[in-house]
Amino acid sequence: MKRLLFVFLDGVGIGPGGPQNPLDSAAHTALRRLAGGRRWTAPFPTNTAPRHHIGTLDATLAVDGLPQSGTGQGTMLTGHNCAALVGRHFGPYPHSSTHDVLDQAGLFQRVQALDLDSPAFANAFPPQYFDPDRRHWESVTTRCVRAAGLSLRDLPTLLAEEALAADLTGQTWRDQLNLPVPLRREGEAARVLADVTRAHGLTFFEYFLTDKVGHKRIDTAPAALLSALDQFFDALLNTLNPSQEALLVTSDHGNLEDTSHTQHTRHPVPLLVYGWAAPYFAGATSLTDVTPGIVEALRAENGRRPTPSP
Repeated sequence: MKRLLFVFLDGVGIGPGGPQNPLDSAAHTALRRLAGGRRWTAPFPTNTAPRHHIGTLDATLAVDGLPQSGTGQGTMLTGHNCAALVGRHFGPYPHSSTHDVLDQAGLFQRVQALDLDSPAFANAFPPQYFDPDRRHWESVTTRCVRAAGLSLRDLPTLLAEEALAADLTGQTWRDQLNLPVPLRREGEAARVLADVTRAHGLTFFEYFLTDKVGHKRIDTAPAALLSALDQFFDALLNTLNPSQEALLVTSDHGNLEDTSHTQHTRHPVPLLVYGWAAPYFAGATSLTDVTPGIVEALRAENGRRPTPSP
């Protein structure tokens, strides 16, 4: 069965090069490999080959204002224009006007309907997240995961190498949460994620430190963050078998590509597909095209399994 790994990078757009854009660097060899040898800067022409799609997606969704995570991620994970449903860009959490579409038309549910191996959300959550006495705002992803009846992964699955901390290495869990988790190098994190990918039809992993650095909410230099991310993608690209495993990378809005301020941007976001699924995204131009492309790729390549007899 062919499998697809969706790595979502929060807050990464394709903007003009220059000193304000940390993505304008020749040092990021794996990121450039994902982009067909290009830096992640504008102009960023679209190109589709049998095992590699390189392009951008509109994140503005024909709505005025700066794109936000709630409506951008909702659109990405449903194929419905959530900003249009709300009447404006909204975030970081899902707007009540989008709850129905998230609950009924989410990516995980649509993949489940294909009758493949169950989809997986590969992020692990610390014990504090599951404390019933602590309130947590629900993200777009966790709402879609719960609506599909999937369980969130936890500390035991992290220790069993069946999930990853959102920072890849587990350093945040150790430093901020005082949890005795092993530190993983970026290459080890890539191996874990590849193993999870091979057990599921669709695997989704979200990395939001890119947006936090863009907002200057954590004390990490953009160059250092991108260096770590580059090491992760280098190991991942060297591990995946492109004839059987596809990697899709995109974002919900721009941010990190312009460090002259801490706001989101209206720049397009990258859409990079490495592996067998690339041709299914040849016509993708908007965040609304991500979920339909994934579902069609998995359906067309794997077909629908017959329902077992009662």
